[in-house]
Amino acid sequence: MDVRLMPEINYNPLRGKIRECGLTQKECAAKIGLSERQLNRKLAGEYNFKQSEIHNLCDLLDIDAKEIGYYFFALKLRNINYKE
Repeated sequence: MDVRLMPEINYNPLRGKIRECGLTQKECAAKIGLSERQLNRKLAGEYNFKQSEIHNLCDLLDIDAKEIGYYFFALKLRNINYKE
């Protein structure tokens, strides 16, 4: 399967929630047991969040279960030009 066709997740709301809670990404990562680099790579879409990491982030950032989709599974919109 062509990786370029895989949907990308929009983690901008999660980045904003981290800032809204008064944390840096480095502080947030440390509080959930990740390195800053690991968190940054996950926010960049290079790796998926594990279920336990999502749970820990929800606890840390006070994200309600109903909002998990918004913060962790919202697709990034992008322009795709198909050439025939």
